[in-house]
Amino acid sequence: MRMRVRLLVAMTLAVAGLVGAGLLPPNSPIPEPGEAGAPHTALDAEEQAAFLRGRALFDKDFLMKDGVGPVFNGDSCRACHQDPVIGGAGGIDVQVQRPQMPDGSAPGATGALAQTHSRLGFPREEIPTTVAFVEERNSPTTLGLGLVETISDETIMAGAAGGNPDKIPGMVHVLGDGSIGRLGWKAQVPDLESFVRDALGNEMGITVPDNGNPFGFISDGDGDGDDADDDVDDGVEDPEIPQTDIDDLVFFLRMLDFPPKLPDTQQILDGQALFSSVGCAKCHTPVMDGVELYSDLLLHDVQPDGFVGVTQGLATSGLYRTAPLRGLRDTAPYFHDGRSQTVRAAIRRHDGTAAEVTDAYEALSDTDRDALLAFLLSR
Repeated sequence: MRMRVRLLVAMTLAVAGLVGAGLLPPNSPIPEPGEAGAPHTALDAEEQAAFLRGRALFDKDFLMKDGVGPVFNGDSCRACHQDPVIGGAGGIDVQVQRPQMPDGSAPGATGALAQTHSRLGFPREEIPTTVAFVEERNSPTTLGLGLVETISDETIMAGAAGGNPDKIPGMVHVLGDGSIGRLGWKAQVPDLESFVRDALGNEMGITVPDNGNPFGFISDGDGDGDDADDDVDDGVEDPEIPQTDIDDLVFFLRMLDFPPKLPDTQQILDGQALFSSVGCAKCHTPVMDGVELYSDLLLHDVQPDGFVGVTQGLATSGLYRTAPLRGLRDTAPYFHDGRSQTVRAAIRRHDGTAAEVTDAYEALSDTDRDALLAFLLSR
């Protein structure tokens, strides 16, 4: 509750133009390798400067003069991504809602999320009563996304190839332009620049330059010519953020390392062996292209019968990307909708194509289940 109050107060003050500083003091050093929030490779002086500029933008409270809104979920990147450090995951108090119409489309000016907040003088976007359903979305960690981005299309596609008895068949999310999705709950985003542009528009209402990238919004109206959203004017010239700032944000995220792992103990090593023998590794591939990720970046349906979820591109209803497990201990709550408060609950929630793996987990002794949990929370 304290986190929710703090975030809402911060958003209220920032939009009113009363604050603008982030959580980190301006001269905070770059964390050392092995610390949370550190880059995964050594940076030269120019790169350090870009990393710090990007981190400051990620931490910044965007104000009315910066173009935040008119409808938005947060007025900073850090508002929803800060556990255990800036760039991390978000708690259940900052979840957003993704509605879907009966025909599979998404309502609203953003075409994606139902915005939680609005600027004074602008109506808050309401979810139409005609929606088929509304799905909660939890804020995932961004730590290590630059390493995920390095995993090749060929490696992802090879993981979906049939004939491998050690894999549960999954589907590559091929996007409309032919690129391969690898980021987001539905693997609906191909790369970090698209991720940043998408988040600036959908989460903060910040318009981005028109550079040919289809993600993000180049104006505050939806531009379809058929409703009042085309006439929205928040008084700030589009684009509301320059490409140089987007480049710095992308560089910061691209350099962020995964959180440090805990030292191995015998219990953790026992749990690592069980991770494979039980069948978790059939989807949560430990290493891809040298990146220790514990995901195949494929779409799988591990939902129970009767589950209804949103559709995004080829990722229909129950299809979601295999969640990477790095940094798991700091990313509660779990699953796309945050409905699993603990890792144990998240494991037991696996159904569908993962039902046999869940049954194998349930058949373990208490000692073995504790060991598997210790391994998962050590990564």
